Parts: sequence; C-alpha cells; structure tokens
Amino acid sequence: GVASAELPRIIAHRGGAGEQDENTLGAIKNSYAKGVRGFEIDVRLTRDRRIVLLHDDTLERTTSGQGKVEEMTAEELAPVRTRKSGEPLPYLEQVFDFLKDKEGALLQVEIKCKAYSEADVAEMCAIMTRQVSERIDPSKVVFICFETNALHAIKALNPKQQTCLVSGKVAPELIKSAQAVGAETLSVQLDSLYRAFVKDAHKAGLKLTTWTVKKPEDARLAILLGTDYVTTDIPAAQLELQTARP
Repeated sequence: GVASAELPRIIAHRGGAGEQDENTLGAIKNSYAKGVRGFEIDVRLTRDRRIVLLHDDTLERTTSGQGKVEEMTAEELAPVRTRKSGEPLPYLEQVFDFLKDKEGALLQVEIKCKAYSEADVAEMCAIMTRQVSERIDPSKVVFICFETNALHAIKALNPKQQTCLVSGKVAPELIKSAQAVGAETLSVQLDSLYRAFVKDAHKAGLKLTTWTVKKPEDARLAILLGTDYVTTDIPAAQLELQTARP
C-alpha cells in the first residue's frame, strides 16, 4: 500500500456530488459524518448581494427553480428546493458556520464569476472576505477560480487569504499565471495532468489539486501523479478504499 502521507488529501467535489445532492448543506454534513474534511463548493451572487451555492449559471438542472440566481433575491430563492433531497439553497455563511469549529476542515470556495462585471466581481470578493473574517478561521478557506481577476481581488483585500487558480488544460504558462496572482495552489483537470507538470508546480512552491475523480481508477491515477489534493465525486468511497486521506 501507499504510505498515508503520500496520499492526496480529499476534497469533496460540490460536497461529494456522486454520493450526495450537490452544493447542499446536507451534502457537506453527510460527507463530514463519513470522515470527509475537505470540501469544494460553487458560489454565485444574488441580486440582493447574498452569496449562494450553485454551480450552473441557471437553476434548472439541480433545483425546482428557473432562471439565474444573479437576477433573483434571497426572498425569491427561498421557495426553491434542490431536486434530489429537497433542500433549500444554502448560503456561504451557513457553510462557514458549520465548518468553523470542525477540526481539520478545509473549504475550497469556487467563485463562478465568468460573466460578471468587474464591479460585481470586486463586490462579491469583498463580501466573501468579510464573511471569512467574521465567521471562520481564514486558514480553513481557499478561494478558487478559473478567472484571475477574482483571485487578484481576493489577495488585494487580504494578502494572507489562500487562493487557487483552476484550469481545464495544462499549459507551461499556468505555473507563471498562478504565481502572478499570488496563488498558493493550482487545480488542474485530471485528464490533462502529467507527472512532469506536477513536479514543476511543486518546484515552483505550488500545491496541486486535481479534478474530478469519478471512479476508483481515477483515484489511483491521482496518487501516481503525486497530487496534494484530489477533488472527488466519491469522497466517502475513496476514504474507504484508502485512495485519499481526510
């Protein structure tokens, strides 16, 4: 077997989307109860400036609602329920409140802001940075994003706040891009990742997350590549199979 220190640390993708109802408080609580300590969630900005958990740019796939959360208020979103477990949409502060006293907890907050104006990105980052300072130990939180402008905004607000640049493809300039925004971590899609890139990232002082593990052989690949974290749809199964550590 692999020494547990060499295993990547688990990050439950959207709370553990293969085992749970994605981006819900229930997903995080259920995964936590199974030994999971690392989580990834997606966040968006509502019309009345609340930070809500949702991956897609519309509500249809995962909830009973329709349209964009960006055009709705918290009051309008209140009756919306998730399709699988019938939960209301959670807000970021509820996740912080659940994890704040949980030892070893780590939360990757993915900022879904591709279509946002610069002003909205700046406001969203300011709200989230304030919530962190008011509610949770900042070392438990990593802000992650495909867009470098959001990561710049987070670092400008709090230079100590951990960030992570996400990319679907591996490219040599990725390491430079991560360093340019001051990110501590890079998150790269498993299918495009290779061993030399992981080594180069480590040499540059970066940690590496890979996504998304959906089956046991993906998990074994993440171990062989030497990643620090593994973003997975099956976190409880991986802990049981010992292909990642909490």
